[in-house]
Amino acid sequence: MNLYVFPGACSLAINIALREANIPFHLIEVDYETRSLVDGTDFRTISPKGCVPALQLDNATCLTESIAIFDHIDFCAPEIRLLGNRGTPQRQAALEWLSFIATEIHKSFSPLFRPDTPAEFSKLGRRHLEKRLSVVEDELSKHPYVAGHHPSAADFYLFTLCRWMSDLGLCLKDWPGISAHSDLIRSRETVQLALKSENLCTD
Repeated sequence: MNLYVFPGACSLAINIALREANIPFHLIEVDYETRSLVDGTDFRTISPKGCVPALQLDNATCLTESIAIFDHIDFCAPEIRLLGNRGTPQRQAALEWLSFIATEIHKSFSPLFRPDTPAEFSKLGRRHLEKRLSVVEDELSKHPYVAGHHPSAADFYLFTLCRWMSDLGLCLKDWPGISAHSDLIRSRETVQLALKSENLCTD
């Protein structure tokens, strides 16, 4: 099994989840600019979307999109409750927050990193992102993890995205709930191993 990543990108959340599930895999770095592998292979011959994460299974099937990959990991290792048992409120909450983080928070970050984004849009986009983060901040005032009292895929995704806040001049400490959550997730051995595997241990 191969996991294709840009170091520090959203694929870090999948790196963490695979380690939580104790599923063996090979980590393969993709060059962000050229979309090529170290051996020169064009990543788009493996995943035509050219985006990470991409998880190539042992049967050569290539899964893309974080939520679909989380679902696959959950199927392989249901005991870690990455999404929770099917048909339960816990799973519904995990999927609800995972979807919110993927569509509302991740996609709010994306245009703010593009050099060709107009300054006026960046100002409005940052305000939009802050409103979305405030929703999560409020939720984390109620319990330690996004979907309750057990870590889920939503927590690993949120942790990954919140590592980007300082790149936009947002101080994590201004968000006490999110900051405490980031510290809690970072303290997990699997997270430390994932960060080390992508050379991200400076934070």
